[in-house]
Amino acid sequence: MIKLEEIKSPDFVKELTLPELEQLAEQIRAFIIENLSETGGHLSANLGTVELIIALHYVFSSPRDKIIFDVGHQAYTHKILTGRAAAFPKLRQKGGISGFLKYRESVHDVWEAGHSSTSISAAAGFLAAREAGCDIGEVIAVIGDGSIQNGLALSALNHLGSMSSGKRRKVIIILNDNDMSISRNVGSLSRIFNRIRIKKSYNFLKKITPRFIQKAFYSLKEAFKTYVYRGNPLVSLGYRYFGPLNGHNLKTLITYLEFAKKSEQPVIIHVKTVKGKGYPYSEQDKIGVWHGIGPFDIATGQPRNIIPEGQVSWSEGVGRIMLERARANEKIKVIVAAMVYGTGLERFTAELPGQIIDVGIAEEHGVVMAAALARCGMIPVVAIYSTFLQRAYDEINHDVARTNSHVLFLIDRAGIVGADGETHQGIFDLAYLSHLPNMTIMMPKDLNEAANQIDYALNKQTGPVAIRYPRGETAERADFMPIEDILSWEEVLPIREKNIIAYGPDVSVYEREITGRGLDFGLVNARTIKPLDETMLRRLAGKTVIVTEEVVIKGSLGAALAEANVRLDLGMKLSLHGIDDRYVDYGAISALKKELGLDVESILNKHI
Repeated sequence: MIKLEEIKSPDFVKELTLPELEQLAEQIRAFIIENLSETGGHLSANLGTVELIIALHYVFSSPRDKIIFDVGHQAYTHKILTGRAAAFPKLRQKGGISGFLKYRESVHDVWEAGHSSTSISAAAGFLAAREAGCDIGEVIAVIGDGSIQNGLALSALNHLGSMSSGKRRKVIIILNDNDMSISRNVGSLSRIFNRIRIKKSYNFLKKITPRFIQKAFYSLKEAFKTYVYRGNPLVSLGYRYFGPLNGHNLKTLITYLEFAKKSEQPVIIHVKTVKGKGYPYSEQDKIGVWHGIGPFDIATGQPRNIIPEGQVSWSEGVGRIMLERARANEKIKVIVAAMVYGTGLERFTAELPGQIIDVGIAEEHGVVMAAALARCGMIPVVAIYSTFLQRAYDEINHDVARTNSHVLFLIDRAGIVGADGETHQGIFDLAYLSHLPNMTIMMPKDLNEAANQIDYALNKQTGPVAIRYPRGETAERADFMPIEDILSWEEVLPIREKNIIAYGPDVSVYEREITGRGLDFGLVNARTIKPLDETMLRRLAGKTVIVTEEVVIKGSLGAALAEANVRLDLGMKLSLHGIDDRYVDYGAISALKKELGLDVESILNKHI
């Protein structure tokens, strides 16, 4: 048995026999399950790619051969084979290794990605660099069947399919097909892949046809292949297509990868894998529960960090509110992008399937679709994580804000999200939304405020509204109290010479700390971030105002207050606390806030 913690380079796999490779796969799968049961992480995606990644490193020579993973959260086996197994006990923790690929971690991490559908475009760049003289070997893009349906991936497929000819311009694309992106795949391309899976006729006839006949009737063979695979857009785009293959059969994978390596034409190898393979709870998951998980008990599959009684995740809480509102109004149409479970809309989908639309990994498409729905008198609600919504910035600007369309954006995972790191921190949405005309932006401190903000957005507003809410838990609500003017700011503690302005759940933490410590601070809840409450600002004129928020300072509420301070000649003494011009890496949320000086204790102690 190989001691995984002692691996330094993936070259050793080339010397292993097939039985030894199969044993290595079993060992790695057990290693991933055991370690993630302690740390949490992306389990299902990594269990499904073990054999595929072993085969890639067996056939190709990283890092000269560029193995490009479309999203790094499927590449734990790659991390293990490239010498990072010993670091897994601190996976996604401050000072440990990332849950995604990182240039700084290894020369074998040739492409960083936390968002999907970039790998084929990256492959085009590596091919162009190789043609310009860079010392690059084979270029291999590994992309999932959910990611390849995104417009960016399709654009890259079209470009490379038309441009690649000759060995120096050849790309190898591995289509990792598990019928899941995060949740189950949707759309026509997914159905096409399903049809391809059951087409055995061509491969069977190819096997029984002598090679001399195949060579003599090459054109006829190609024509027949086109007939059999009609409707396969990958063949139509000019690629040599092979598959679907058993993505857990190492012998088959190695055979086809070696053929692709020798080919002078662009090749797509379609492999069928089982997301979550080797662990029954994750194998049986069809809604994305085991995609990204916290620590869990291996024997029972139960999470170790149980949500306390009386608490609910923000995603689930907001999802319940939306379900109640949609029951009463059939014009409400919720749009999600492959994240039904993650955005707390599983119950909504089960009860009101006609009022929710999963567009797959296609945020841009979802936003444009919402704008069109709004033009027809519907009330579209776009529920997307902050980090993924930024992919649709142009559409938010051009198609929603510019036209003042009535679209509600539910921005999940806003603020610092922790272990997924810089590609997933929700710290930019306020900056990229706040400068857009017609946009109203809110953030509730609790579910009562969330319900009032949602009601305002659905029933009183006629333009776009963005409601942000964080990762984590909040108190459940059995009843909801109306707030007379949800656009106004709340004077939580009486205004003093020194005043904290905050929004979101931190407001309640500040109230508890200020009151508990007997500090002489006023506290204002800026629950509507845009527009500003100028009536409240005039009451703060001439006073010290301390603004604290988990977003980049540029484009923040604090930046807006600095502008208003000058424009309204308020004479406020402003102290702005946010995130400087930087990306925030991975780690526990509490540790990251402490490091950034954004925890409540640090802010208060600085201004006592």
